[in-house]
Order: sequence, then structure tokens, then C-alpha cells
Amino acid sequence: MIVSHEHRFIFLKTRKTAGTSVEIALSGICGPDDIITPITPADEVLRADRRGPQNFESPPLVREATNHSPARKAREIVGEDVWRDYTKFTVERNPWDQVVSSYYWAARTMADPPSFEVFVRRPRVAKLAETNARIYRIGGRLVADRVLRFESLSGELAGIWGDLGLPGSPDLPHAKSGVRPAVAYQDLYDEEARDIVADLFSAAIADFGYTF
Repeated sequence: MIVSHEHRFIFLKTRKTAGTSVEIALSGICGPDDIITPITPADEVLRADRRGPQNFESPPLVREATNHSPARKAREIVGEDVWRDYTKFTVERNPWDQVVSSYYWAARTMADPPSFEVFVRRPRVAKLAETNARIYRIGGRLVADRVLRFESLSGELAGIWGDLGLPGSPDLPHAKSGVRPAVAYQDLYDEEARDIVADLFSAAIADFGYTF
């Protein structure tokens, strides 16, 4: 999560959508009074030449700002006036592809990872759907002003850069890369697994027109 008072925007960071790369890019144009939440030590190395974590603690904030703060909490932290007046944006991704990314990220630390078919049925996938929805929805209602597509992220982030009049141009690092093999997400699914993801992520699929 980043709140830039200098440039009047709030970045709501979803999971498995290149959010860390966007966060690092945005950190480079933040001012000393902006809120920047911590990321992992490895990712902080990528952010070493930009602003690091700052102004996220409580107090002085009413609540501590965290990396994946949900929209309701973010609104409480910044207050109604800032929430209303600043541009709020996030990133979303094709859910079937997102779940495959989550699978390989989770499997990297497992001595005996489950099959993908087993993984899809585990609570972790349902939690991913619920968590990401809460990051840019309140009471099921979309509250982000802009939802960038992971599939065309460089161009859409450049659009945000231009619309907000941000200095320079976005420089997206490749955070958390090198984990997933070169595989088409469709190849991992059977019909039942495909339907499970369709049900869990039905709101995102309906709102953004994602297809398998």
C-alpha cells in the first residue's frame, strides 16, 4: 500500500498481480510525507535506490498501514476526505492465471508440494479470492477508481503516470520473478478445477470480462 499526499493517489496492493513491482516503481516518486509500507527483505534490495518504508506506523496513524491493507482499513487510515479526493488504483489479473502463479509461489518452499488439482481445492485459493476482493471492494462494491490489468500492466501504469502527472516514467522491476516455469495456465486445469476458480473469483470475472 502506498498513499502519496504529494501526488494525491492511493495504491491498493493485491496479491499475485505484480503489486510489489508497481509498489517499488511508485516508491521512486514519493515524497517524505507519503505512506510506504514494508515489503520483504529481498524486495527491499530492489527498492534500495528509492524511498523505503516510512510513515506506516500507528501512532501517528490511527492503524498501522500494511502491505496488503484492505480498502476498508485504508479508508480508515487516510480519512474520508483523502479517500474521496485521491485517485485510488489497483491491479487485477486473470483469476485462472493468478491461481497458477499462487501455486508455484507456494510450492517453492514445500519439500513435497501437492498437485495443482489438490492445491486448487485448498483454503489458500479461496482466501486469495477473498483477500484480493477486499483490497479494492467494500461490502462487495468496487471502490478503486482505476483497476489496471496485469496482462497489459506496463502500458496501463504508464497511463496512470500520465493522467496523474507523475514525474519521469514508470520503471517496473521484476520482483518475485523466476519462480514459475514457462507453462500456459490452461494446461494445469481439468474441468472441475476450472469451475472452482470460476466460482471463487466470479465477481472479478464478471466485472473485468476474464475468460479461461
